[in-house]
Amino acid sequence: MRVALIGPPQSGKSTLFQAIAVGSGSGMDMSRPDQPHLATVKVPDERVYWLAEQFNPKKTTPAELAFLDLPGFDLTGDAGRQRAKIHWAAMRQSEMLVFVVRAFEDDAVAAYRDRVDPGGDVEELLTEMIFADLEQVTNRIAKLEASLKKPVGNKDEIKREMELMEKLAGTLEDERPISDAITTEIEAKMVSSFAFLSQKPVLIVLNCGEDALGGENPSEFAGRPCLYLSARIEEEIAELPAGERGEFLADLGLDSPAGDRLIRACYDGLDLVSFLTTGEDECRAWTIRSGTTAVEAAGEIHSDIARGFIRAETVAYDDYKSAGDMKGARAAGKVRLEGKGYVVQDGDIINYRFNV
Repeated sequence: MRVALIGPPQSGKSTLFQAIAVGSGSGMDMSRPDQPHLATVKVPDERVYWLAEQFNPKKTTPAELAFLDLPGFDLTGDAGRQRAKIHWAAMRQSEMLVFVVRAFEDDAVAAYRDRVDPGGDVEELLTEMIFADLEQVTNRIAKLEASLKKPVGNKDEIKREMELMEKLAGTLEDERPISDAITTEIEAKMVSSFAFLSQKPVLIVLNCGEDALGGENPSEFAGRPCLYLSARIEEEIAELPAGERGEFLADLGLDSPAGDRLIRACYDGLDLVSFLTTGEDECRAWTIRSGTTAVEAAGEIHSDIARGFIRAETVAYDDYKSAGDMKGARAAGKVRLEGKGYVVQDGDIINYRFNV
């Protein structure tokens, strides 16, 4: 799963990216701000580390997400729009978008469009995505019209797609995202291959000043989920030795780095959950979509486990931790044997029984 960070120049986007990518081992060269940068980061999850303390395994593997930092989008002129357009494909290949916009005042840092207007920046980015999708839809309609003029045997299928594309075009022309137009699973399946930008989940990050931290901030901005943070402070936290971070955060009235909350918010925004496996060899968090069945989750570990599935010995993490170990969880009646159709819950500890 990949998350793309986008935003105007001087928004603090790349500073934030570097802060969350510290320790990723990606060997990033940030000397070229005009180039994309990619890092795979660990998803904060105390559960897998607590289990590792109990089992002392050879390997501990948390869930991971990939973050792509794209160059700042300067949409003030045609040249900047053309440069931004180069990156539409990378955005379409990402499952989620994070808009990083400036919400801090600093005379020493030049402001995009000579003003600090996070709402205006978000609106501009959303509008550009809508225009990109409209171009894509318009091109598709032209191809479908050409196909209908040919002696093809699937005209009914083409007409159905044409109707949907015309519906999407109308929505986009009203400057509304494609997500507003898709109302059925059939429609969602029909458009899935297009990876429309305005259909993707969006998280807005407001890069604010220190005075806005530690208080109660709204959980939404411009109708989208949002996080308030300071990219500069996140960078300072990332550079501190691990043992000094707690005191630094406490002084700011924070209980965890915002970078961790950003990673977690993206994980949740992608509708992802983790199930856990334990043992002396490895304690691991496995990433699956919410709603995944036990046999589908087994396939994430190995296709043989799914093929030879018998039962999933399952216990909720909180129940396991309260009991102290698997023996205690069994004694408390918290361990269940689930079948193929069981929907795996976030934090389930699973031991698969299978035979191949």
